[in-house]
Amino acid sequence: MSTTRWFRISESLADLGFKVDMIVNTKSGLVQRTPNLRYVPYSKVDWNSYDIVKTLFHKGFESLHSEGGDNHPFIISKLGSVVGNHDRTEGVHFFGEEREQLFETQKKMNQKSRYITILTAPSKRLWEKEFGNNKTILLVPTGVDREIPSPGKNPYSGFAEKIAVYVGNIYAETQRDVNLLWQTRLNILGRLLKKKGIRLCFVGPGNVDRLDDKVVTYLGAVENHWVWDYQYFADVGIALAQGKIQHNESSKIYYYLRTGLPVVSESPISNNYLIQEANLGFVADYADHQMMADMIEAAIYKKWQKKEAIKYVLQHHTWDRRVKLYETVVRKEFGLLMETPAGKKHPGLEGRGI
Repeated sequence: MSTTRWFRISESLADLGFKVDMIVNTKSGLVQRTPNLRYVPYSKVDWNSYDIVKTLFHKGFESLHSEGGDNHPFIISKLGSVVGNHDRTEGVHFFGEEREQLFETQKKMNQKSRYITILTAPSKRLWEKEFGNNKTILLVPTGVDREIPSPGKNPYSGFAEKIAVYVGNIYAETQRDVNLLWQTRLNILGRLLKKKGIRLCFVGPGNVDRLDDKVVTYLGAVENHWVWDYQYFADVGIALAQGKIQHNESSKIYYYLRTGLPVVSESPISNNYLIQEANLGFVADYADHQMMADMIEAAIYKKWQKKEAIKYVLQHHTWDRRVKLYETVVRKEFGLLMETPAGKKHPGLEGRGI
């Protein structure tokens, strides 16, 4: 998701008329992707040539810091997760050294950034609890592509059962606690669903050392442009919470809904409102596996207004709508009119390529 967000926000800003550089080490050096969008290697960057530098997640800011660009006067720092200053921070599911490193990066962001971009209101509240409200916080949730591929080949054609799918990263070295929790819970759900004649499939990267292949079918990680078919041809999509309280949203909910796939989620997830507003799915109590299995079965056989759900997502939650907030900030800060004046320097976007 981090790579997708980096590309889509950059592309959308370029489409609005801003000159955007994505700073990343490329084998071929500087690459002109579109008239307004370039890939620029770190070796060729002049940070002072940009009006704005935008970082992506903690790694993006650390990259900017290591390259000597964090003294720029206008930095927008985008956070994926906000962590607290101790391991018992409610709603945060990073621990020990990993959480400590993330918190140290947040302190640098607070010192160096003009704006902080956060995904959810609970994360905003935690940030302000830790650092005060001296920074302008931008709430910019996940978005979805307006245009996506048409359905292709059914990846489940070899299975006779109805398909419940979990699409996403269950982590490996990072967030091992969540990884173990999700593997255990997928196994429990898989057993319950198997009794109902429903096959549970997992698609995505992560450590699967505890996954029970008798009840969960692991289909591996797939490239972004292929993942749509795993949603088009499934019967229901699943979202699992990280714990009893969760600040972060679940980005997969946006993508399930974009393809018209009914969703069964859990109550702690902060963006469950999407399911209600799209009227395409159910929300179960946290860790009530029987309730979730029953809802999955009900979602599979219910007649949904899927076209209306897709219409809702396109009206409210595409990347080009998300980027409008950045456009408003830039135009306000630099006194720009609706069209970017010729000769004006433009925002540079800094991110971390994968």
